[in-house]
Amino acid sequence: MTTSPFFSLESDTQGTLRLSGAISFANAARALGQAPQLVRNGRSLELDLSALENADSATLAVLIAWSAQAHRQGASLRYLRAPQGLRNLAHLCDVEDLLGLI
Repeated sequence: MTTSPFFSLESDTQGTLRLSGAISFANAARALGQAPQLVRNGRSLELDLSALENADSATLAVLIAWSAQAHRQGASLRYLRAPQGLRNLAHLCDVEDLLGLI
């Protein structure tokens, strides 16, 4: 039996969320269902990606979906400290501006 990769979303004391572990094809559906809870009225939520491991196209798809959900709720997500592999993939797919990687 294979287990899907582990990921977690945790909030720090300053309100920034931290994504750790890996989001891949094996757990992307679960990750989509655990999108960060956002508040309406244009609130911006920051998500620290520095502890994200092994980013692939499934990771990128989940981050895009989370951003779209935030936009539909009148909020925005800012992705901070994205790993270089994710940045490279976002550049290759021409979505780095869409994600607003910082």
